[in-house]
Amino acid sequence: MMRRTFFSFLKEPPVFFAAIVWAAMFAAVGGAVACMALELTGVLPYCLYALAAVTLGYSVYLAVRLAPKMKADILARAHRHAFTDSLVSDYGFRTAAFAVVGFVINVGYALFNGAIALAAQSVWFAVFALYYLLLSGMRLGVLAADRGAKKKYADEEALYGAKLKIYRGCGIALLPLELALAGAVTLMVLRQDPTPHSEIAAIASAAYAFYKITLAIVNQLKVRRLDDPSMQAVRSIGLTDAAVSLFALQTTLVSVFSGGDEERLLPLNAIVGFCVCALTLGLGIWMIVRSHQLQKRRDCHERESR
Repeated sequence: MMRRTFFSFLKEPPVFFAAIVWAAMFAAVGGAVACMALELTGVLPYCLYALAAVTLGYSVYLAVRLAPKMKADILARAHRHAFTDSLVSDYGFRTAAFAVVGFVINVGYALFNGAIALAAQSVWFAVFALYYLLLSGMRLGVLAADRGAKKKYADEEALYGAKLKIYRGCGIALLPLELALAGAVTLMVLRQDPTPHSEIAAIASAAYAFYKITLAIVNQLKVRRLDDPSMQAVRSIGLTDAAVSLFALQTTLVSVFSGGDEERLLPLNAIVGFCVCALTLGLGIWMIVRSHQLQKRRDCHERESR
């Protein structure tokens, strides 16, 4: 009976116990990784490996089992406050809020690239730092313009027209920005100047690229159902950011793992770089064309309704 009760408890434990298990899992996995890195032998490392495997498997089970309950509890708590209620129930508000968070992360990563550029005297890192700062400025500009439009226009039709202008302006701003990046890629290829990178830069680039690509894909799938040109412009900037972060990661990995033969791989950097530039230039052109199409459709609808 006691055994049955124990297994019933493990099958559906309270959330506080799951939190303890997850904390133990992170500690065990961290300890196991440390043991492997230090090449430790003996009983302790094998105990940690076994504990990490057990807690990891059980943590995955708990995450799946308790996810609906945790989600319901989080939503119930969120609806008690105005800010968190808007965060979970209003996609446009949530997009703007997370865009501000993304702006802070982008600025931080741009400053990180700027610090490396100064330390390594690298023009290439300086280009990425400036590029990320400009993208961050564009994102902030779109949010500020959207907020100003909401204050200025009470009529939904007039507000939608203002949002279309913001969307079109974002697409236009992407064109010179990507042409400048294409010029930097061309300069890198013509100079055949290997760019110094470190393993720290490689880890940071990989983490940033993974975060940006995952976020961009999820957000692009969600924003399709939202008829808000301003928020679509924010998501397009995020997609551009993700594409450039992938290019930055590729150049970093080539430099770190090329074994000193980076010049031979410069054509690969050039191909990826120009593909990224072409993709984002195409995105800018698409935004301009699409804004004109939506504006024409809106004008036709207004004429028909008169």
